[in-house]
Amino acid sequence: MGADCILLIGAILDVPTMRELEAVAANLAMAVIVEVHNAVELEKALVLKTPLIGVNNRNLATFETSVATTLAVRHLIPEGRTVISESAIRSRDDVEMLRSIGVDNFLVGEALLRAEDPGAALERMFA
Repeated sequence: MGADCILLIGAILDVPTMRELEAVAANLAMAVIVEVHNAVELEKALVLKTPLIGVNNRNLATFETSVATTLAVRHLIPEGRTVISESAIRSRDDVEMLRSIGVDNFLVGEALLRAEDPGAALERMFA
């Protein structure tokens, strides 16, 4: 039992620290996701080797969510990176719209936790 991946939050970590943590993760055969909220954080993330870029749609100061965050930075993420849209994904329409701009994966939490039947909600989003 153990972890397979670590999350580096670009809003709170500087590049040297992220590089150091990425190296530690590599030595432990762990994947790294770098989480960003804007172009400045993305610029830091792209210095790293990891192909996994998570765009967090939750404002860490207000906790408000909007997929507009992913829309604002997706075009800045180069080919060859795996884009994960995190939070604010509530419906199949959200998933389809995000897929149409090249989002590869999704982190969905609140929408499923609030659903009366989380399994059915998940199926409606992704079936």
